[in-house]
Amino acid sequence: MQIPISLYIASRYAKASQGGKFIGFISLFSTLGIALGVMALIIVVSVMDGFEGLLKQRMLGAVPHITITAKQHEANQVNNQNDFLTHINQTIDSLGLNDHVIQTLPLVQSQAIVQMPADLKGMIVQGIQDTQHIPVAIKNFIVQGDWQNLLDKRFGIVIGRYLAMEFGLGIGDQVRIIVSGASHYTPLGRMPAQRKFTVVGIFETESEIDQQLILSRSEDLNRLMRKPKTDYEAIRLVLNDPFIAQNVSQQLTSQLPAKQYSVENWHKTHGKLFDAVKMEKNMMWFMLSLIIAVAAFNIVSSLVMMVTKKQGEIAILKTQGMKNATIARIFTLQGAFNGVLGATIGGVLGTLLTANLNTLTSIAGINLLGVPGMGLPIEINPFKVCVILLFAVVLSLLASIYPAKKAASLKPADVLRYE
Repeated sequence: MQIPISLYIASRYAKASQGGKFIGFISLFSTLGIALGVMALIIVVSVMDGFEGLLKQRMLGAVPHITITAKQHEANQVNNQNDFLTHINQTIDSLGLNDHVIQTLPLVQSQAIVQMPADLKGMIVQGIQDTQHIPVAIKNFIVQGDWQNLLDKRFGIVIGRYLAMEFGLGIGDQVRIIVSGASHYTPLGRMPAQRKFTVVGIFETESEIDQQLILSRSEDLNRLMRKPKTDYEAIRLVLNDPFIAQNVSQQLTSQLPAKQYSVENWHKTHGKLFDAVKMEKNMMWFMLSLIIAVAAFNIVSSLVMMVTKKQGEIAILKTQGMKNATIARIFTLQGAFNGVLGATIGGVLGTLLTANLNTLTSIAGINLLGVPGMGLPIEINPFKVCVILLFAVVLSLLASIYPAKKAASLKPADVLRYE
């Protein structure tokens, strides 16, 4: 099959530039620069995506994604809590949100002060009714004990591993939980409700939740807060993707009257952290993209010098009837070749290094997180890899436009006047 003349000449010029030391060096430098930029961008984006995914899976697994509360002054409109839960489920079904909402759970929660053997610490205590009411994202993260121990033991609690390590707590140890919301009068004055709880399990999400959250039986927590044992303060929705919480909240708000219900999502308590992660990802995209942009601009230098070196041949081709568009296409293809080659090399190396990054750092004895046995969270997104490769190729094509126009605008009479 006969290849287009522009592609044939472009390939000849590319081989010829490898023979010229200076032009060949600049061309090689631009190709390697694009490869380096693509490789670095793939590695960093994959690690940042992995870090974000780890936070979403572990931190947001323990945090209520959406909470729906019946307001006190309208409580008489909800006959009982079973009607409340049924009404919320019907609303979710009518909005077609069943594919997004994977659990609808009663929420029993309180701010509390936990008295450790040597210190006091503010914590969040959440109640669990039974094994069906354990949030799916935290259910498999218990590392000592099990959930049945919690449900069988009166006034038992499950705490985070970091909290246990910080205060030297283990299975069977007791801590005192003090709740200010429920208090009673004593000869010494008004005292907050308090009770000793026994540690029956330890969970680990490898996030700050391990230092902030304690889980107990709903019945025990309600008793401590002087409420009926089946009482709950809100409905907790667990989503298959926590990042759609704002969209789901807006749909629920449109159906649930604001005077009767309050709908909130995790952005209120943890949104700033994920906004910071998102901003950091965007800045890393921008800064590493500049590496690719600088390398692409080197293509301009090498092609301009190539046009200057080959202007006699260009003039001869034009006198033989070659059109300006064909001349421009020759140098555009040559610039695209550098971009495609650099993007391919960078894409292959970046993907291989990312997939084996933890293995390589382990062999080198490097622990980037400073936590023994814990590697970098990595998530390779094929779509983002393709976007990075396409970005590098497009920049290379854009960098080829000026030299291609310069070559096409050469006038054979001016070039060949003194030949």
